[in-house]
Amino acid sequence: MTTQELYTKGTSVWLPSDETVWQLGTLVDDFAVGNTTLDVRVENGSIFTVKVANEKGFPPLRNPEIFRGLSDLTQLSYLHEPAVLHNLRVRFAEYKTIYTYCGIVLVAINPYQEMNIYDNGTMETYRGCAMGELDPHIFAIAEEAFTKMEREDRDQSIIVSGESGAGKTVSAKYVMRYVAEAKGSTTNEHNVEKRVLATNPIMEAIGNAKTTRNDNSSRFGKFIEIDFDKHFAITGAKMRTYLLEKSRVVFQSPDERNYHIFYQLCAAAKERPRDYVELRLDAPEEFRYTNQGQNTVITGVDDFEAFQETCYALDLLSFPQEDQYIMFRILAAILHLGDIRFIPLNDDSSSVVDNDPHLSIFASLLGINASQMSMWLTKKKLVTVKDQMTKSLRLQEAEAGRDAFAKHIYSRLFNWVVGHVNRKLIPDRQPHHFIGVLDIYGFETFQKNSFEQFCINYANEKLQQQFVIHVFKLEQEEYIKEEIEWTMIDFFDNQPCIDLIEGRLGILDLLDEECRMPKGSDGTWNRKMISTAKDKEKAADKSWKYFEKPRFSEESFIINHFADKVEYDSDGFLDKNRDTMNEEFVNLLRASEFPLVAQLFQDGTPETLTAGKSPPRTGSTPTKAASGFTHSNTPTPRAAGAAHKSHTQSVGSQFQDSLRALMDTLNRTTPHYVRCIKPNDEKAAFGFDPKRAIQQLRACGVLETIRISAAGYPSRWTYKDFFVRYRVMCRSKEIDRTNIRKTVEIIVTKLIDDRDKYKFGKTMIFFRAGQVAYMEKLRADRRMACGLIIQKIFRGRAARRKYLEMRRAALAIQTAARGYLARKHYQHLRRSAAALKIQTAFRGYQQRKKFATLRSMAIRMQALTRGKAARKMYQARLLDKLAVGIQSIARGFMARRRYQKQLRRIILVQSCIRRFLAKRKLKALKIQARDVNHVKQLNKGLENKIFTLQQKVDELNGELVTRRKMDAEVLELRTKAAGLRQLEADLHSRTSEIALLHATIAELRTTISTHERHTESLTEDIRNLRSTVITKDQQAAEQSSKHAEEMQTLRRENQALHEVSKSQSGLLTKEYDERIGTLERDLLEEREARQRALDDLDRVRQRHSNLEDQMKIEGRQARSLQRTPSDVSNDSDNSATASTVFVPEIGDDGYSTQRSKATSRRGAHNGWPGFHLDSTSPKPGMDGFVEDDGVVGDANHSADGLFTCIDAAGMDEVQVLREQNSILKHQLEMRPAVDEIVSEKIKRHLEVNLALRSSLARCQSALSGPLDEAKMDELRASLAILTEQTTDDLATSIPNVTVDDVGTLDPTSLNQLFLSLREALAIQATETRQLMTGRNVLSERYTQLMKENDCLKIMLANLSKSSNLRDGLSRLAEDTTVRS
Repeated sequence: MTTQELYTKGTSVWLPSDETVWQLGTLVDDFAVGNTTLDVRVENGSIFTVKVANEKGFPPLRNPEIFRGLSDLTQLSYLHEPAVLHNLRVRFAEYKTIYTYCGIVLVAINPYQEMNIYDNGTMETYRGCAMGELDPHIFAIAEEAFTKMEREDRDQSIIVSGESGAGKTVSAKYVMRYVAEAKGSTTNEHNVEKRVLATNPIMEAIGNAKTTRNDNSSRFGKFIEIDFDKHFAITGAKMRTYLLEKSRVVFQSPDERNYHIFYQLCAAAKERPRDYVELRLDAPEEFRYTNQGQNTVITGVDDFEAFQETCYALDLLSFPQEDQYIMFRILAAILHLGDIRFIPLNDDSSSVVDNDPHLSIFASLLGINASQMSMWLTKKKLVTVKDQMTKSLRLQEAEAGRDAFAKHIYSRLFNWVVGHVNRKLIPDRQPHHFIGVLDIYGFETFQKNSFEQFCINYANEKLQQQFVIHVFKLEQEEYIKEEIEWTMIDFFDNQPCIDLIEGRLGILDLLDEECRMPKGSDGTWNRKMISTAKDKEKAADKSWKYFEKPRFSEESFIINHFADKVEYDSDGFLDKNRDTMNEEFVNLLRASEFPLVAQLFQDGTPETLTAGKSPPRTGSTPTKAASGFTHSNTPTPRAAGAAHKSHTQSVGSQFQDSLRALMDTLNRTTPHYVRCIKPNDEKAAFGFDPKRAIQQLRACGVLETIRISAAGYPSRWTYKDFFVRYRVMCRSKEIDRTNIRKTVEIIVTKLIDDRDKYKFGKTMIFFRAGQVAYMEKLRADRRMACGLIIQKIFRGRAARRKYLEMRRAALAIQTAARGYLARKHYQHLRRSAAALKIQTAFRGYQQRKKFATLRSMAIRMQALTRGKAARKMYQARLLDKLAVGIQSIARGFMARRRYQKQLRRIILVQSCIRRFLAKRKLKALKIQARDVNHVKQLNKGLENKIFTLQQKVDELNGELVTRRKMDAEVLELRTKAAGLRQLEADLHSRTSEIALLHATIAELRTTISTHERHTESLTEDIRNLRSTVITKDQQAAEQSSKHAEEMQTLRRENQALHEVSKSQSGLLTKEYDERIGTLERDLLEEREARQRALDDLDRVRQRHSNLEDQMKIEGRQARSLQRTPSDVSNDSDNSATASTVFVPEIGDDGYSTQRSKATSRRGAHNGWPGFHLDSTSPKPGMDGFVEDDGVVGDANHSADGLFTCIDAAGMDEVQVLREQNSILKHQLEMRPAVDEIVSEKIKRHLEVNLALRSSLARCQSALSGPLDEAKMDELRASLAILTEQTTDDLATSIPNVTVDDVGTLDPTSLNQLFLSLREALAIQATETRQLMTGRNVLSERYTQLMKENDCLKIMLANLSKSSNLRDGLSRLAEDTTVRS
């Protein structure tokens, strides 16, 4: 088809426009060969002349009306930019449809209002439908991804991109919702779907913020993998994040907000102040980090409700309540950190404002030292090869360091939250495949573009390359499938631009190289890039052709991206790439008293899935392999190395690695694309701005898809559809309904001469761009010609019918009109007569009514006038009466006020006199307190008290000797155990006696029967002895009955014992199984306790290191903190500094020797009831067994348990008593050693105390008179002796002053030194009293051991005295119960 045939008069074309990008016009005349211009009339009537130099200079043609509002842009006949823009505008603004296909891409336009197209009914509609069967929808993309995963057995990915405010986050949320709900697991056993969807409110709270373009803008990129098993049910999920916008934490532009979580937390503190009183939060307008945008409210959003939804999601993902509260403390601390103020001391130093409340709140919220935090906010440590030094920071540097610290804290917290979410979404069974949802930022270009925009556009370059290659691949596969001939399609390859950024000696390499330079700067880096670009241009390197230098700026550079040219400001690139921060801040947080805070800042602990790394999978699929991450708190060596590497890498290198890993993942999946478009900047509902839309279409790759399609055969028709539409173009005899393809070939070859304009495939016919529009024009002409013939016949018939109808209507109208006029005249005459009568009656009525009204008004006015005069007189009298009352009250008030004023003056004079006297008396008391004689009077008698205490210690040591006689009593207990064995032997002997009685009874019965038989023959011989025999028979019968009753009793007892033993054996088996499970749990808890102890030790070491740094800076020497072995007492650390916390002792095996309270409580029930079988020695008490934390066991429970065990297992359980006795003996043997240690410590403190007193006396005598050279020498000697005799335990209580320093002191300083020595002596006296108190506690515990031993002896004595084993055990239980 020639150009002359296409561009005819009346043809619609598109012209460029400054306001609407493209405007519609029509050709005024036909185009003739040789013409160089075209006249086009636009919609407003203006005529534009378009110059036509060649075929490419012709304006784009408009598509026919059949293609208006198509659901797929690739089905348009003319595929070009104005056609795409117009079709999207029609669907969005006119049809109110937000989704449109562009081949495999779903274009989603943000409507800025709620739409009812995401309910469960819509989900059911799209379930099971192929893409293209129904209208475009985000659910169709999700369904297509799931279907391909099932059919192709391959991982899928859905890439959602677009600029801020385009609706990326909402689209990704609906994809996850469809996959989770419509394609979820068949059972809700683990509630996986709800947990997957619960990640949305959490990530929106900590990662989304309000911007000028979007109220809920996602300020980070994320890739969520939803895992499926072999039956395609959801098993779990995981998340990777990319390039969090940390700068938003400390700075927001006008009309923007910080991250939502800060405002939600402030709202929660306002609504529920009791729950968050410790956070000390106010309204967001009061904090610098939340009020910079000058608008802290989002219209239609309740921050408190959003906070409740966030907390519900945290609970659903099993975030512990304690961890949630610590997370809120960290967020509140960030807000208070931003309000810490600095003041400049000079040009090179600054300091924190004195008594800054936000500093103390920040330190308390994070559990760190406020003074150390204040110091490192204004100082910086410089580390050289041989030494370390500190440097003061200027005001601007201190503020920048504070902001960098805030960003680092938030980044660590963000990573921890993501890591916890991933741990809770770990698949509970082996994943088979996954569907990944990538929500990532689109191409960005602003007035000022910095490092963040550079990384974002670099990521979009990589995604655009992957997108174009995939689209090109699908296009070629379609041609191969239809078996048509095709040539290679040329497409835009942005690989040179990518090489410019990430290639060898590219922009990122030069940036990293400049960051490693000691004096590297942004300007040096920019000049180095310009120099490299010139060298590469000479070497004909294609990649650096995309780099340009601006004309009027030396601090910026330009990169030609696939979407547009972007000018980047190099200012700040090096700092953002280094991402450095004062290391001392991290050291302070590692020493926090909160374990979670310290854990966040430990190196080598992977708390999150950083970008580019995946968590380990249980399967062995190579595409799902993990690298260096475990799910425990302790990192593997490989993970630790990876964490250290990521710590030393620059931000650009880390982002490059993560992007490379992301592209590898996407290349292993089948991608699906969603391109989100922002229609306008005013957020108007269904408002379409063509300029903003076309800018985004160029950037997101939609037009590139159109260009690739237009380069081949974009228009595709099935043979049946083509035949149905274009059969009018051929004659009836040419139609063959049995072979539709043959008919189509006849039609096409008849209409189109050039065979390259179309291709016949197996199932479809392919056309070049514009051919379908040409056939539409021919079809319209043919239909027009046929229509003219039909119209000619129809219009003639209609005209004749219309004439006849009009004639009949005219006659009917004349008849009706004449009758109507006659009736109307008659009615007029009647109405005139009636009107006269009505007027007469009405006028009389009006006059009477008027008179009555005037009369009533006159009477009412008279009444009102008289009433007003009476009320006025009453008011005057009332005012006179009230004035008299007010005067009396005022005069009384003035009199009382004069009296009160005089009384206050008298009291003030008395207070001044009394204060003067009190000050004079206080001054006298202070002089008396400094008097040496007064000090001597106070210390009088102290030495006598110490010697008295020593004598009491000696008496207690004597008592310990007598208590060693307990060994003999232990031997007696062993003897009683042997007696218990004898009782068992007696039981066996009684059983044998019972057997002998049975045999005797049987013999007696035999003898009686024999005598009865002989009595028949010897009746006469024994007649005299009858009475005797009868008596013996009665006695034998009585004895037999007694024996029978005893046998029945024994049988019942044996049966009862058998049942009891059977039931007790079952209980023992159950208790044994429970004991095994308890021991396993205790072992796990012991390992966790060991890990916690090691973490606590690391925190304390870090705290000690921080204190050392602080004391070195302040000129003091810190004590060295050493690891205490398990066999050394820790009682000498009473004088530790206030900032040191308790650290459990770590034994030689690496386990903690201190047990938690919960573990020790459980230990009382792990063994036999009432006994402590833990690895630590028990402490017997009066009524039970006292454990390590002082919990006393139940004596009644112990007795019942002892009875059950002995009754069930017999005498073998006596061995338990022996083991307990051996434990008691071991404790009794250890007591003297403990007492000796305590006594030795008391003696050592007494010796030191005496040495202090003697040295103090010498110092006092030296200071009693005027100071000459001799007394100064004497004072130096006394201080030297005092320094030599002081033990290490007292080192922290004595002032850090050497003998050489005394010579430079004045009398006032010497007096202060004297008072400090006196305070040290008082501290030692207090420590001595504490040791004596500890000695008394040991004595009381020893007494408890003795009483418990007596109880055991009484129990064994009662057991040995019992004749029957069961009776003895019963009495033993009763005695134990009574004692309890």
